[in-house]
Amino acid sequence: MKWKGLSMRLSYLLGPAALSLGLGAGLLPALATPEYSLRALIPVTASVDNTAGGTFKTFDISYFDPLTSLDYVGDRSNASVDVFSALTNTMVGRIGGGAPPLFSGQTSSFNTSGPDGVLVVNVPGQHQVWAGNGDSTLKGFSIPGYSQFANVVTGPLAANRVDEMAYDPLTNTIMAANNAATPPFASLVNASTGTIVKQVTFDGTSGTPNATNGIEQPAYDSATHTFFVSVPQIGGSGPGGVAEVDPTTGAILHIYDFSTFLGGSITACSPAGLVAGTGGQLLVGCGGSTGSIILNPTANGGNGSVKVISQVTGSDEVTFDPTNNLYFLAASNNPGGPVLGIINGLTDTWIGNIPTTPGDHSISVDPITGKVFMPFAANPLNTACVNGCIGVFAAPEPGSLPLMLSALAALVGFGLLRDRRI
Repeated sequence: MKWKGLSMRLSYLLGPAALSLGLGAGLLPALATPEYSLRALIPVTASVDNTAGGTFKTFDISYFDPLTSLDYVGDRSNASVDVFSALTNTMVGRIGGGAPPLFSGQTSSFNTSGPDGVLVVNVPGQHQVWAGNGDSTLKGFSIPGYSQFANVVTGPLAANRVDEMAYDPLTNTIMAANNAATPPFASLVNASTGTIVKQVTFDGTSGTPNATNGIEQPAYDSATHTFFVSVPQIGGSGPGGVAEVDPTTGAILHIYDFSTFLGGSITACSPAGLVAGTGGQLLVGCGGSTGSIILNPTANGGNGSVKVISQVTGSDEVTFDPTNNLYFLAASNNPGGPVLGIINGLTDTWIGNIPTTPGDHSISVDPITGKVFMPFAANPLNTACVNGCIGVFAAPEPGSLPLMLSALAALVGFGLLRDRRI
C-alpha cells in the first residue's frame, strides 16, 4: 500500500496502546512520535567471497530504485552488491560475490574495501547500477541481468575507494567521490560511456575548499541544477560545510562554510550525509554533535541559510522520500544510541527517532510504498538479527501494533558503535 501525509500524522495512538500492553515508560519516547516502525527483517545469504564467518557484518551505501522496486546495498562482507525487493521483503539477487572476486570485499582498512558507493541511474536507452570499489575503480552494470559494461579507473591504488555518488539527469553526469584519497577528489563521469569528463581535487586550490578530512555524500539539486558535496572539515579545523559544484565544468560555485552561520554557533557538524529535499533545500547529516542541518543554498542572494535540527545527530547516510516529504537519517552515532531519525521536509521540523542496532549507518527509502531499508550489522548486541540483516521500517497497518511494539522493544537500549569513517 502507499501511505500519504506521514509527516503530518503522528502516532499519538501508540502511547496509550503501549501502556495498555504493559510496556515500560522507557519505550514511550520512541513510540510517541513517528508512525514508522520496524516491520520486517530480511536475511542476507553468504556468498563464496564472504570473509565474516558467513555473516553480514560490514557494508556501505544503500540505494533504492523505484522503477524496479529494488534496494541495492554495498556489502563488503560478501564482496557484492546485494539486491532486495520492496514487494516481497526478500533478497532477490547479488552482483559479485563469486569467483573470481569482482569487488575488494572487507580488507584490513575501510579505505581499500569495497563495494562502497552504490547508485542507480536511468539514462536514455539504459538502466544502470554503479558501484565504487576499494581499488579506485567505478563499475557499471546493466539492469536487468547485471552484465558489467564499465570499469572506470578514477585514480591509482593509492587513491583508495570510490565512495558515494550522485547523478545529474540533465547532463547525464555521475559525480563520484574518492573520499579517502589524499587530497580527496571527485570524478565527473558520463553515465552512457563511462568516460571521465572532469576531476576536481579538494585541496584549497582553484576555488575548492581545503578538505582536510575527506569529502562525503554528494547530492544533485534539481532546483539549482548543480551538485553539492559534504565536506567534513575545511582548512584543518571547524565544523565543515558544503561545496556546490558545476556538473559540466567541475567549477566550485559556492562554499557554504558552517563556521560563518548563526554567529559561529555551529562548532561540531562534520558533514557526512547529504540529500536534496523539497524546494531545493538540502539536509545535511552531521557526523558530529551539532545536530542535523537544513541548508537552503538559494536564500540570502545565494549565500544560503541554515536551520539546525538538534534532536538527531551523529548521522552518516541520509535519504529523502519526495512522496511524503520525509527525510530519514541513519544516525549511528546519535548520543544515547543509534537511531533512525525522521524530519518533516515541509516544515523542517523533527518528527522522531526510532532506536536501531549498533553500526547502522546506511539507509534508503522506497518513494512508492514509503518503506525504509536499513542494513543491520552482525553484532552480539544486535538481538534483532545477530548475524546481520536488512531492517524494513514502514507505517503500521491494521492489526500490526503488537508485533510492531515487540520489534521496537527488542531494539531499545543499543549503544553506540563507532565514528562515521567506514
